[in-house]
Amino acid sequence: MTYDLHIERSETNPIALSEWREAIEATEGVRLCAQADRVVVNPRTGETLRVRGNDGDAEAFDPDSGEWEPVFKWRGESATFSLRFDTSETQHPIWKAAVSLATSLGAVICGDEGEVYDFKTGEAVNE
Repeated sequence: MTYDLHIERSETNPIALSEWREAIEATEGVRLCAQADRVVVNPRTGETLRVRGNDGDAEAFDPDSGEWEPVFKWRGESATFSLRFDTSETQHPIWKAAVSLATSLGAVICGDEGEVYDFKTGEAVNE
């Protein structure tokens, strides 16, 4: 099971989809997903699965593979991404993209347990 991080603002100032789209357009290495739904293959079973996408889902470019990977899931007033790296890896392309998006939106990056992450160090900090 993965741990998710969220790009969000306060409940009184949620992120609008239009703002999210503008932030994506202004962020290098991030784009809106080309397809709403995508087909993936379960690596354990070989089963083909259709994963439903949401308007506002975004991909990030992975320089190691040279591929665009679906990363950011739009959740109505925030975006979520799975933590598949250590947040102290502040040069990781996904961390850099998330920080850029959050900064342009005046948002924070927080975890499933409510902890907020420092953009520069990647460490969880108290607000």
